[in-house]
Amino acid sequence: MIVQVDPDSPVPVFEQLRAQVERLVASGALAPGSRLPTIRHLAADLGIARGTVQRVYDELARDGWVRTAGRHGTVVADRVPAPADPAALPQAADRLALVARQLGIDARDVHAALDAALARTGQARA
Repeated sequence: MIVQVDPDSPVPVFEQLRAQVERLVASGALAPGSRLPTIRHLAADLGIARGTVQRVYDELARDGWVRTAGRHGTVVADRVPAPADPAALPQAADRLALVARQLGIDARDVHAALDAALARTGQARA
């Protein structure tokens, strides 16, 4: 699993890591049953607290992206979670807009980045 975090980003490390794992699963880059690195190993590799990785894994499991497999660790769930309620989209858009503002990115570049992200997940705009 290839993930990275930017400690200087205005986006919290937790959110960076969670979003990257979700994107890897949604895009198929992490196939169902793929084993994620141990909490200790990933935390050490990224130079972040184990508690941060534990929280990411716990929330991913709660939301159906991964499952714990006992002594086999944490693995990608057999099925990607069902799409969220469309009513949640405005809140997600607000979060994206806030991050874009914090990063100083203009609307045109935000739209281009969103289009690219949708294309990577097979949801290109018609």
